[in-house]
Amino acid sequence: MKNYAVLLFATILSFSCMAQNTFEVSAAAGYTAVDLDALVEKDEVSGSYVTDWNQLSAGIGVQYFYAASENIGYGAELMYHHLYWYSVRIPFGTQVIYRDYSVTAFRITPIVRFGINSAVSIDIGPELNFSDGLEVGLMLAGGYNISLSDRLTVPLKLRLDIMNSTVITLPVTINAGLRFKL
Repeated sequence: MKNYAVLLFATILSFSCMAQNTFEVSAAAGYTAVDLDALVEKDEVSGSYVTDWNQLSAGIGVQYFYAASENIGYGAELMYHHLYWYSVRIPFGTQVIYRDYSVTAFRITPIVRFGINSAVSIDIGPELNFSDGLEVGLMLAGGYNISLSDRLTVPLKLRLDIMNSTVITLPVTINAGLRFKL
């Protein structure tokens, strides 16, 4: 799957050779809203329940954009995202089994950015999340860009990912990074 991600990213890079190009590296931190009781009910044997959990999320990603016009840009993102973890108590005859789950996703997202050359921008794009399988999602983000020089910017974003998994998963993160004009 990772080879397909690299191929998609390289294709987007090669297709944008005439426009203003930017490369962005960012880190994300936040909270993942997920109904763990419903997840365990759907995913485990009857009588199982959540004993411990942590819904803090963190990720790191890279984005590449080209400006199609003064206000619209197209690009793609590759991201690794730790979403949450939880522990489950599972009845097994007269015994009890405890399982720990760490839920992560490797994400590929084609993105449309509105306001690409301004201080405020909005990103939207469909996601392909590779976790235990392929999960489709939607990314929405609003950003504020702090210019450090003609070629260097600090993007700050509030981001929502809507993931359709066994149950709806909604990581909300604050992202910060560096954007380089190429």
